[in-house]
Amino acid sequence: MSSKKKTQEEGLLDVEERKVAVDLMLDEEHAAAYPPGTFRKVVTAIVGLMMAIAATYVVPQLAWARPWTPEMEYVPFWNLIGRELLDRGAAAEAADAEVKEALAVARAEAELEETADASFKEVEVRAAPVEEDEKVPPLQAEAEDATPVEMPLERPEALDRFYASLTRTHLGLPGAITRAMHYGDSAIGNDGITGAIRSKLQARFGDAGHGFHLLGQPNASYRHQGVRFDERSPWQHCFIIFDCKKDGYYGVGGTTFESAGGAEIRLSTAQKGPMGRKVARYEVWYAGLPKGGKLRLKLDEEEPVELETAAEQLEDRWHVIETEDGEHTLSVRAAGGGKVRAYGVAMERTVPGVVYDEMSQIGALTRRMLNFDADHLQRHLQRRDPDLLVLMFGGNDMNTQGTMEKYKTEFAAVIQLFRKGDPQLPCLVMAPLDHGERDGSGKIVTRPIVSKLVQAQREVAQAEGCAFFDTYEAMGGAGSMGRWVRSSPALGAGDLSHLTHHGHKVVGAMLYRSLMQGYADYRKRIAGTPVKALTGN
Repeated sequence: MSSKKKTQEEGLLDVEERKVAVDLMLDEEHAAAYPPGTFRKVVTAIVGLMMAIAATYVVPQLAWARPWTPEMEYVPFWNLIGRELLDRGAAAEAADAEVKEALAVARAEAELEETADASFKEVEVRAAPVEEDEKVPPLQAEAEDATPVEMPLERPEALDRFYASLTRTHLGLPGAITRAMHYGDSAIGNDGITGAIRSKLQARFGDAGHGFHLLGQPNASYRHQGVRFDERSPWQHCFIIFDCKKDGYYGVGGTTFESAGGAEIRLSTAQKGPMGRKVARYEVWYAGLPKGGKLRLKLDEEEPVELETAAEQLEDRWHVIETEDGEHTLSVRAAGGGKVRAYGVAMERTVPGVVYDEMSQIGALTRRMLNFDADHLQRHLQRRDPDLLVLMFGGNDMNTQGTMEKYKTEFAAVIQLFRKGDPQLPCLVMAPLDHGERDGSGKIVTRPIVSKLVQAQREVAQAEGCAFFDTYEAMGGAGSMGRWVRSSPALGAGDLSHLTHHGHKVVGAMLYRSLMQGYADYRKRIAGTPVKALTGN
């Protein structure tokens, strides 16, 4: 029978069963017993190897030697030999290096946070007026300016007006407050990224106050750093993403709060941390409306002030309470007599410094910002008088249907809406975070839409004359969320879409350094020019 025919006719069970006896106690060549203790040594060695492997998963410093991690195809001792065998060593090493750099930033920021109270100093307010021939001095670099910038801004010159305001603040000119308004989705919802940027800017240029805060929490993820709030009795709220106010009056923060009586919130200065410890000016943002009720404001233990909100038609209103620069608490309460409609409170000081508003619209598609009444939004922006507008949307847009051309049209419309009253308002588009998903093998990969969305935002930013920060590439590009999730400490959250506390610090520090690189270049360009050219005098 030919070999081919035999193979076709005989299967595994078609031949006679053969049994082979193996005696593990006999030496194959000398038929003699193994020396005493052989198996004990083998078992000990195996146990030792297993413990060594286990240690790589327990001890963070040994992570480089882990034989397997979830994002890899299974190859024994992958980190040691697998990547080289599959010709992926160079790319993997580059990715590992990026994560190590991010972890170094996280640890450095944690150390700075611990010593921030001791290192913070008030900015000295300039007493003498600007002389006629006084020139802008060269910028004195600070120690952290030597740290390499992970991702430079694209078109930083678009922020010259913002940098001019920072220069006035830096020189300590009276009343020189630089304000930034940072809108975005849940990526900034708990004031992580924005809080990190705020603290670094205020540490360098001065703390001019916490900024704008809503009259409550539109959802549980809305949190602010550097301020305390106590929602004694919740207000009814209408969040812009639900298109629940057909008049489009959502207030600058994107949420309307209403009560016929009893709702109350207390906003106080921070009790810990170097920033947010003082306030000298509370500004209450509310509405006048037909049959409007009373709004009661109480500062500390002073006599309350009652505002009548009744008006012939819906209109924007503000009320300012000035006090000594220090620790304070303001109570805002609906006092009955009709429905009260309000938006939030701005907390500021009168000294030179930076105010950085966190304006999160959690769960918002970019186009939801078009639900604003344009004139109402412009009045509110004019009142807030920002020197910089930052937009960081896109996380929720990844789950919608539509073409990139449609998205670009919507994104451009949002920028144009916010700049309608001030077309030259400096704007910065901050690309969305990397978003991961698991493929068929369980490996964490970047969702295909991420790079498309980033490129769409880059093109819109360029067309609208905005600066651009590529957050996605700053994180490390493709697959970065997976690496950030597995890092120790973890920088990425388990949902593969958001960041941890440490991750927020890293991205905030990255953007801060990019902004400061642009600021240093600006100061080089204007060194020796008249200071009065910056003041408008």
